[in-house]
Amino acid sequence: MMSKRTGLKAALFATAALMFASPAFADKANPVIGFTAYDMTSFIAWGKQGAEAIAKANNAKLLWQSAKSDVNTQISQIQQFINQKVDVIIIAAVNSSTLGPQIAQATAAGIPVIATNLSISGPEAEKLVSYVGPNDVGAGEQEAQAVVDALHGKGNVVIMQGPVGQSGAIDRTKGIQNVLAKNPDIKVLAMQPANWERTQAYKLMQDWLSRYGKDINGLISENDDMAIGSIQALKEKGLNGKIPVSGVDAIKDGLRAVRSGDMIQTNLQNGALELGMAVQVAINHVQGKEVPKEAMLQMPGITKADVNKYYDQLFDNADKFIAGLPELIKANMASGKYANQ
Repeated sequence: MMSKRTGLKAALFATAALMFASPAFADKANPVIGFTAYDMTSFIAWGKQGAEAIAKANNAKLLWQSAKSDVNTQISQIQQFINQKVDVIIIAAVNSSTLGPQIAQATAAGIPVIATNLSISGPEAEKLVSYVGPNDVGAGEQEAQAVVDALHGKGNVVIMQGPVGQSGAIDRTKGIQNVLAKNPDIKVLAMQPANWERTQAYKLMQDWLSRYGKDINGLISENDDMAIGSIQALKEKGLNGKIPVSGVDAIKDGLRAVRSGDMIQTNLQNGALELGMAVQVAINHVQGKEVPKEAMLQMPGITKADVNKYYDQLFDNADKFIAGLPELIKANMASGKYANQ
């Protein structure tokens, strides 16, 4: 029979073990998640709906911050999350190579970090628990090929890029260049960032039309927001629908532009699915469950032939999609087909 003294020692030991348990195995039924996103683009706004739905389904608290495309702001937000002692931090980075010290600091404080949408580069990337994001090289290849095919392999194009230093822009540019290297009769008149923004894209396209005029045969835009801004400039010259335009993300206005013929193709990066999955990965890790080191989402190309199917699913019935998102993400994570919808 166990003595009272021995029993007391055992009880004290068990209590101490619980106190000093690893955070991954502690009681995290209601985890607190700090999420900092580079800006509130159309893609991120849709993604936030997915992130909120997954947090709610898991009884998690989501602390959302937008860095408004400012690296220093994002650094401050990460520091704030560390000071608040959140359970996990998710980062959609303003710049892929500048957050190493903050990731190291969070990790040292026992706070796991997950990257989403845009990858993190540098040695501190190894400290990340997981990366949940798109195959941006593949998306760049698909959108470039769409314009090349529309021009029958010959003509002049302009390329509108995302922000300098962001992995999405770097990788989509790489994909575009992969295709152009195989099509020497496609000439690049100009290639310049418009930072994912419609207004900047509108002004840049106005400048290009003034500079190159009728020599522009096609536009490869690294996201839909920039494509939409550019199309507005083309409309003012009566050129919409006459110059093939491709984009990435399949936001609401992007799909509408494909449907109207103003864009020939976009590539579906479902923000709600992607950022929602990042939140689920974060919650699973905090609760001690196994998570993928990398969950890469392959983007399907969308043309006028199938645009209505995706528009109906994502926008005409957006509430239904969001309601079913928790179960969809669980199924995708189990199957490894992360982009299935």
